[in-house]
Amino acid sequence: MATVASSAADLQSRERRFYTRMALFLTALVFVGFAPSFYLRGIVPEYPRPNPTLPPWVIFHGLLFTLWMLVFVTQTQLVAAGRRDIHMKLGAASMFLAIAMIPVMYLTGVWQVVRNNVPPFTTPLDWTALPLLAMPAFAFLVWQGWKRRREAQWHKRLMLGAAMVVVLGPSFGRIPLAPPVKALFAVQMIVTLAFFLPLFIWDKRTLGKTHPATKVAFGTYALATLAAVALIVSGTWAPIAARLPGVGG
Repeated sequence: MATVASSAADLQSRERRFYTRMALFLTALVFVGFAPSFYLRGIVPEYPRPNPTLPPWVIFHGLLFTLWMLVFVTQTQLVAAGRRDIHMKLGAASMFLAIAMIPVMYLTGVWQVVRNNVPPFTTPLDWTALPLLAMPAFAFLVWQGWKRRREAQWHKRLMLGAAMVVVLGPSFGRIPLAPPVKALFAVQMIVTLAFFLPLFIWDKRTLGKTHPATKVAFGTYALATLAAVALIVSGTWAPIAARLPGVGG
């Protein structure tokens, strides 16, 4: 019995370390991706393209999403510290933050058209496909995570997936790993799917199979990302985006 209890405690400890490291990695990726245009603007060289001035609504967007990532890291730390009581209270409060992020994602996406802050291989209208398709993916995973908040294994994976939706494409896509051309942009975005690999490996090592929540999170992210890439590369999204409310600010 002591051995069983020890094994369970060891697994719980390793699980806490895994989710903590994933949260810290995603936060670091946000900082690296947005340092030139937001966090360290004017301090480090701009890449991969010159960034226009930051209007108040872009600053608000950046602060709101930074707060989301800080809450995400805090939640993993609370669980690791055994403070599930505070974790649950903060989780309930953070749902208001998540709800606020959805319209902000939409408005930032459509208002950026006038800023023309896009890579040279696409148009401002086509570029809106990335945030606008990420928006329903994020909302779906957060909603499912909230519904499954009493089922720890589902909840953790779904909320990790929601964080990856708003982090991977925008952050990793800003790192200048390749020349700004459509084909290489598509490759770089497809590579973001590999960031789910640690979760698949964790499932295999601890469960012997892939948890259903991992499949849901990965499938949702893959669908939103690949659809956005296809629309941007094909140039077929612009006519649709042009008719959306608020386009142009």
